[in-house]
Amino acid sequence: MSLLIQKFGGTSVADPESLRNAARRIATAREAGHSVVAVVSAMGGSTDGLVGLAAQLSQRPADRELDLLLSTGELASASALSIALCEVGVSAVSFTGHDAGIITDGVHGRARIVDVDPSLLEMHLDEGTVPVVTGFQGISSTSGELTTLGRGGSDTTAVALTAALGATACEIYTDIEGVFTADPRYVPGAYKLDCLAYEDMCELAVGGAKILAHSSVEYASTYQVPVHVRSSFDTSDGTWVNNHFCGGPAEIFSERFVPTGVAHQTGQSHCRLGGVEEGTAAAVFAALADAAIPLDMVSFRTQEDALLFTVQTGDQPRVSGVLGEMPRGTFTSCDWSEPVGKVSLVGRALSAHPRILSQVLESLRDSGVALGDVAVYAKRISVTCREDAVISAVATLHKAFLERQQENAGTGLARLGWQASKALPARRPDKAMRAAGNTLVRTAKRAN
Repeated sequence: MSLLIQKFGGTSVADPESLRNAARRIATAREAGHSVVAVVSAMGGSTDGLVGLAAQLSQRPADRELDLLLSTGELASASALSIALCEVGVSAVSFTGHDAGIITDGVHGRARIVDVDPSLLEMHLDEGTVPVVTGFQGISSTSGELTTLGRGGSDTTAVALTAALGATACEIYTDIEGVFTADPRYVPGAYKLDCLAYEDMCELAVGGAKILAHSSVEYASTYQVPVHVRSSFDTSDGTWVNNHFCGGPAEIFSERFVPTGVAHQTGQSHCRLGGVEEGTAAAVFAALADAAIPLDMVSFRTQEDALLFTVQTGDQPRVSGVLGEMPRGTFTSCDWSEPVGKVSLVGRALSAHPRILSQVLESLRDSGVALGDVAVYAKRISVTCREDAVISAVATLHKAFLERQQENAGTGLARLGWQASKALPARRPDKAMRAAGNTLVRTAKRAN
């Protein structure tokens, strides 16, 4: 009997009928011979409501109290799904992140999982019970306090439990059919990918794709966890995210640019620190890292003594707070842009094709999109623009690279990279495959 981890997002547990549907999914998997651990997000919209409540009460609520408040959303979902499971004849028990053995580094609001002890879950699985685990939360290894994992943290919980329990796969249930080449709500020509590699999904997530949290894909890649993104509301095949270059040997495309998708994100703010010398730039990065603030589009212009980066606009007060605590003279000026959007083209072999950047810039210019900053990575090109131009920019790049690629499918190469059937793993590797000395996962049954 194989073990599946099934994670249900906010829309999949949003109301009584959605909860019943999730319960039926779990019951069907058990009827097919699988054991199941369920992981849940808060009911759709409830986290935003709790954040709004805190904001009405305080401009800067204490991180500890905010974590405790936000964690109640997942607690409600876990209990509700357990009740729904019992009604369809499935024995189920809800677990907090602490109960499930999720141990974190103790950073409130942005904690990272450092260890997992799933012994209590294993005991209940052995008894034939379905554990329903609250995603998004764990317990600090140092203080014993409850901590949350940040937006998308339920995905990370599910992947970490898949690795710790040696499960066959991690199924992520959401409200769309899988991972698309762009957001289908805004790009009618977007199409579903049958399969993509961890590194490509990572770049899409950093670029703003909301299907999977970036941290969850990093963990999946580290522990070789196959992730299956599926719709809660139909039986379509979904998208597999794994360690394969789906469809054929990677060397076939070693010198060929293969576009994966276009991601976007609004609510970005650009920061420019002036008067930053080489000796103090490292201190700035270290301080922001200690606060667990993710940065993107980072550049350090030594000739100008300027440090530039983008953050989510919601993180701007936290960044300003961190910078305000740094020693006098670390920088001489701090300037913020108005909120902007970020659009990213993701694809393989970008670094081998500098002309792709030229084509990106020309396409956006011809469509009337005025650009701000441009950053080029090995597998991603990101640009900033006005927020009201983001959708136009996404549609332009998707048409220029993805839809054109699809039109050329007769070459036999265009869609080859997205065929999943030849690349899916038969099952998860044994727990013993984990590298010695890696402390993220500690299982009760691990031999070493």
